[in-house]
Amino acid sequence: MTTELVPIDRDGMRAATRKGLIGAAVLAVLTIIEYFVAISLENPLLALLPFVALKGWIILDVFMHVRQVFKEGGH
Repeated sequence: MTTELVPIDRDGMRAATRKGLIGAAVLAVLTIIEYFVAISLENPLLALLPFVALKGWIILDVFMHVRQVFKEGGH
């Protein structure tokens, strides 16, 4: 086991934090809109599908970094 010091990329951390906060805020707004769509329609399934897809993509991209995995891995 090594105890080598690794420099911290502060600008990268700030950018990642900002991206995460923006992603969380967008998810919150979409959830509020989704709620009002759900309570205002008799059968809201089709109306909610775009929200579900968009929220899923935001989670996969911002928090799970799926795009980076495929960009870096290339497999």
